[in-house]
Amino acid sequence: MQLFSDVRTLLLFLLTFTVIIAVHEFGHYITARLLGMKVLEFAFGFPPRVFAVKKGGIDYSINAIPFGGFVRILGQDDFAIRQAGEGDPGSFTSKPWWAQAIVLAAGVFMNFILALVVLTAAFAFGGPVPTGDVRVVEIKAGSPAEEADIRVDDIVREADGTPVKVAQELVRYTRAHRGQIVTLVLERGGQRLPPIEIEARRRPPEGEGPLGIVLIDATAPMTGGLPQAFGNAGVLTGDIVQQIVALPGQLLKPPEETPEAPQIGGPIEILRVTGEVSQFGVAAILRLVGVLSLNLAVLNIIPFPALDGGRLLFVLIGGIFRKRLSPQVEAAIHAVGFLLLLGVLVAVSINDIRRLMGG
Repeated sequence: MQLFSDVRTLLLFLLTFTVIIAVHEFGHYITARLLGMKVLEFAFGFPPRVFAVKKGGIDYSINAIPFGGFVRILGQDDFAIRQAGEGDPGSFTSKPWWAQAIVLAAGVFMNFILALVVLTAAFAFGGPVPTGDVRVVEIKAGSPAEEADIRVDDIVREADGTPVKVAQELVRYTRAHRGQIVTLVLERGGQRLPPIEIEARRRPPEGEGPLGIVLIDATAPMTGGLPQAFGNAGVLTGDIVQQIVALPGQLLKPPEETPEAPQIGGPIEILRVTGEVSQFGVAAILRLVGVLSLNLAVLNIIPFPALDGGRLLFVLIGGIFRKRLSPQVEAAIHAVGFLLLLGVLVAVSINDIRRLMGG
């Protein structure tokens, strides 16, 4: 495929993931050291090992598979029935539950910090910022929007008396009110129009929403300097997290109820998107890094075995009940969780390939 022949895109993709995961792992690394845990290795990439430098008892290694990295802490091995370093005061399991929890959550925290930093930088580079206007860019033929005389370039100000600031808010609202009358307040040519009553279709045609309109969040060049850039980064971070959190619920609904549900993409899809985004300059690349970092943070904190959230759940249970779950049981649960995650990754990657080939 041509996708894999673009060396620049491939290198940018690998660099992006390495940075995101390295920052994540640095969170584990620095908190473990600060809390007196013995760190065995901080690795870039995955084995086989190319070379390593030992300093202060820690191996800082470069590995042959240039995708992400990892940190090894004494006494933290998800798949081992008997943990190494058991009884050692520097081992992970010898520390109080709250210290273990901090180390496990630190990776996610660092990904949020990375996202805020790179998104702030993206806005500071002069990237477009949301104006708070939700603009109509397309009207579907025969739709309720066409019948109600909604026009391209109209701005949606309110839905049933609630201000509309983000396009996705209106999309979610109309989906939740299918089969009902929704009252919209529009602005056209700088003038507010009288309220319009429009029926949100219960079963819209494939590829269309309940109203039959396509919306965008209007943007404008940023002019407010670093404080405004940081504020915009915070707002965008909240919007992205909200969308990620809402995604499982959308995917679990019947297809007829979510005709515009987002597609799930794996590494191959991210590689494709990286190639497209790289054409739009540094600010666009930084935004992609921020979005991917937030995705990793939110998905990794889910209390699922083999993820940080799953490990954190076991630690919290141990802290509440003053007794750790059997190492054998915990190791088995993490192993099953890892296999399930691997299966999902394979399935998503196959879907990505089919999408690339037009399947």
